[in-house]
Amino acid sequence: MSPSCALWACLCTHLLAATPPARPFTNVTQESGVGAVVSAHFQNSPKWWMSGIDLVDLDGDGDLDLHLGSHGGPSAAAAFNDGKGRFTYADPKLTIPRGVRANDAIPYPGGEIRLAFDFDEDGRVDILASWHDGGGVLYRNECTPDAWSFTRPRTLDHFNRACAMADMDRDGIADYLADEGGRANPQIAIYFGKGDGSFPRKQLIPGSYEEGGPVCVDIDGDGDLDMLVARRGYHPPGRRIFLSDGKLSFTNATKEAGLTEEGGSIHGVGDFDADGDLDLICVEGEKAPFKLVIYFNDGKGRFTPKPDAIAGAEKLKPYNTNWGGAVTTDFDNDGLPDILVNGRYFLYLLRGTGGGKFEVANDAWGLPTGAWSAVDEGLCFGDIDADGDLDILACAKGAEGREKGIDVFRNDLPKQHWLRVRPIGKKGNRSAAGAKIRVYEAGGPGDPRKLLWFEQVAIWGRQSFHSYYAAAVAERHFGLGAREAADLAVEFYPSGKRVEAKAVKADSTTDVREEE
Repeated sequence: MSPSCALWACLCTHLLAATPPARPFTNVTQESGVGAVVSAHFQNSPKWWMSGIDLVDLDGDGDLDLHLGSHGGPSAAAAFNDGKGRFTYADPKLTIPRGVRANDAIPYPGGEIRLAFDFDEDGRVDILASWHDGGGVLYRNECTPDAWSFTRPRTLDHFNRACAMADMDRDGIADYLADEGGRANPQIAIYFGKGDGSFPRKQLIPGSYEEGGPVCVDIDGDGDLDMLVARRGYHPPGRRIFLSDGKLSFTNATKEAGLTEEGGSIHGVGDFDADGDLDLICVEGEKAPFKLVIYFNDGKGRFTPKPDAIAGAEKLKPYNTNWGGAVTTDFDNDGLPDILVNGRYFLYLLRGTGGGKFEVANDAWGLPTGAWSAVDEGLCFGDIDADGDLDILACAKGAEGREKGIDVFRNDLPKQHWLRVRPIGKKGNRSAAGAKIRVYEAGGPGDPRKLLWFEQVAIWGRQSFHSYYAAAVAERHFGLGAREAADLAVEFYPSGKRVEAKAVKADSTTDVREEE
């Protein structure tokens, strides 16, 4: 080799070594415009107490807008998405009176979002928010293509720290569930819906935890919606499993299910091993630091922990059990479930490796394990740039290092195939709460086909965590890996009607309607 060639080879080696490796998730806080949005709102509201992060299609254009909550202040912040992941600050119009007692229409809801849901089924997502401790407000979405506007119907001004939507009385209409009664008499309140956004009747279920709203899913496979409850707030750990008889009577079956009540939190639920039933992920232990534990379901609601389910779990040190939550989806689109979990000051992404096993992916994927999330903040996720993968937004330090800020992590993992399913129920439960989605390998006959994904549509929110991004209808994301198509089956609740679709093309969003 000539001296000049040797010099060039040496220079290339040096340049390659000096170039940092590509990060599967890229911090695009400034590039996305979110950094400017946060700065602009601090200028408008210098005492802004940022509280909550939500991706919500506020204006119904199909793009996920951004809502940044406010606890006790004059206004939350919001930004509209151009469909490519670029956010622009929305004028809060702070001269308009707002708060628990105000009735004027405002551009977007203030306070902290507790639940984003199309309560009146007019095709636009409404917002149940809290302005401060004890101050709950429901806002009806009346946005048009030209202007954002939310008004107060005064049908459900209910404060909560954890809530859900599910058809508990099996009348085909979604009901609202939340914690009620406080420390002295903690209960779950079921407000029965009429299908028009009003909830005139309620039933109280005793034996819950303070600030312990439910996640409503069928744990034991009998077709009824059971309730998973975890204690929230500044309290000792606590969790309970209430099994339903289908007639609004519930039995505490925590011990029989294989869990200790005071041992930790049920942080989330999902089919981690693709066997067609729902497993649990918990944060538990006697004292901090706690640990993440995965429990596998035998199909009848009895759970067994798997000590070696999470490779690298010994490096994780959650310091609180009660805040945050966990959700199952697929961030790398490889066809295996991943788990996103957060809590007080932690953010973990567990990559599925198959057979119900996971590995901690934060370092490999360029994500922090620490976050500034506390009881009021948190994270959210969704496809903000319409490229077919899921991005992550998390609470972080602000520009000055004192106030709260946002980190936007764009998903730049290698592209693989995916599928999004929108189960659309009949009037009264258009968001298909309780529906069971099954995704199979395409082409097989009947149900011996290989099951790739099973998910039951659970619509729930906690103060510092929301299980899915929000739109007027439910949407769920499934990775397919190299597969170019898949078969679908959606079993709607409570009718039990099963609607199938064969050889659905990958990289598409498919509506599956109960009325078909």
